[in-house]
Amino acid sequence: MYARSLAWLTVLAAVICGISNIISLVLIDFVHGNPHRTQENAFEMIIIFTPLRGLIAAIGTAIVFALPQCFQAIVGARRFGGHAQGAVLLALPMTAVITWYSYDYLTPFDVNLAIHVGPGWQLYQHGITTARYLAALACQTLATLFSVAYVGTTGRHLPRKAVVLVALAAAVLAGGLAGYLQAEAQYQFL
Repeated sequence: MYARSLAWLTVLAAVICGISNIISLVLIDFVHGNPHRTQENAFEMIIIFTPLRGLIAAIGTAIVFALPQCFQAIVGARRFGGHAQGAVLLALPMTAVITWYSYDYLTPFDVNLAIHVGPGWQLYQHGITTARYLAALACQTLATLFSVAYVGTTGRHLPRKAVVLVALAAAVLAGGLAGYLQAEAQYQFL
């Protein structure tokens, strides 16, 4: 069940990135009127980059959340009985450390394409900080709540489809908000 919830997490991440790409491009190029790009080019970018960004997000989500999901599956094993989901929630601070580790060390940050951003630019430095831990905890909390709800439907008479549909609706809203914020940040450059 945790593997299935990981698969749904990858779909949710792809939806968030895809929707944010579409909303951002529509707001920048069609609503606000970007003088630096034609609307045909913006439409092509929607068609090409939306699935590409979704695929990259899905792969990144699988890399970052595979180890934490395995850890949660072990913690939530049947030997805890009816308290398995509670044990998963109590283990959330440790799960966030595993999430941080997966993000910090398993994703490719040290790719140098001979492009230096500026005089103060430095390569990414690995290590846990309070801000990085809190970011990992926030992301892992959302993933854990979804997984607990998804896995929790097994013993109860809750429809799994309802959990997935609520999560998809939340992903669409989050993607729309992210796209709006991306567009707002880009308006100053038009």
